[in-house]
Amino acid sequence: MRHTTRLLILSVGLLLLSALIAGCGGDDTDSETLPEASTLLEEAVDNLESASSFEMQVGVSGYPVIIAIDGLGLPEETALAFKYAAGVFAAPDSLQASIEFSVGDVTAAAELIAIGREQYLQMNLLTGSRWLNQELIAGFSPSSLLSTDTGIPHALRNVSGLTMDGKKDLDGLDVYHLTGKVQATDVNAFTFGLINTQTGELDIEIYVLADERQVEQVVLREPLPPQVQDEEPTTWTINIMNYNEPVEISTPVTEEN
Repeated sequence: MRHTTRLLILSVGLLLLSALIAGCGGDDTDSETLPEASTLLEEAVDNLESASSFEMQVGVSGYPVIIAIDGLGLPEETALAFKYAAGVFAAPDSLQASIEFSVGDVTAAAELIAIGREQYLQMNLLTGSRWLNQELIAGFSPSSLLSTDTGIPHALRNVSGLTMDGKKDLDGLDVYHLTGKVQATDVNAFTFGLINTQTGELDIEIYVLADERQVEQVVLREPLPPQVQDEEPTTWTINIMNYNEPVEISTPVTEEN
């Protein structure tokens, strides 16, 4: 009898221990109440809008994004395909970035400083080590990134069909994953005005840091041009990070100054 009682107590103890382990070992999102998607995004957009500075990385894959640059003496048939840009924005109206292009089979790099409406370009392939007061991105001004009418905050506040897809790991970071649709005309600031598509809706994914409530990554997918087939659509991946760090951007010395 005593032996039977001990077995019963041991069995009950093992069952309780198993239940405790199972309760502690699941996915965090199973027991965590997820924030409401629009409230979370609004908080993240507010944090972006009020930032004194942030770093930005923009990469593309799939169908190429072609840039036309006037005034550099390039042959008319020469196409510069945008590949990647990494830079830092300082409020209210300054940007410094490194940009990668492909020119045929050759990869080229350029440095861009934009202060207000003035753009300064250094591109070893074409300018050597000289800085030129040369427009690289037509009509671009850094302040457009945070414009309330046409900038990144405007685009994010006008995402339709916004859905919370849960909490995920993004390269070691805890993020909330949001999805929806955005008008092509609203995303120019994300792509420095280089996006091919100017009509219709695009799929958008937004990753927001769980603790900091900051936009960490945005992914845009644009359809192929009507005349193009058998190509991968263009995917834009935009990372925004290191908010509110000290930044100083100054006008480079050019032959003009």
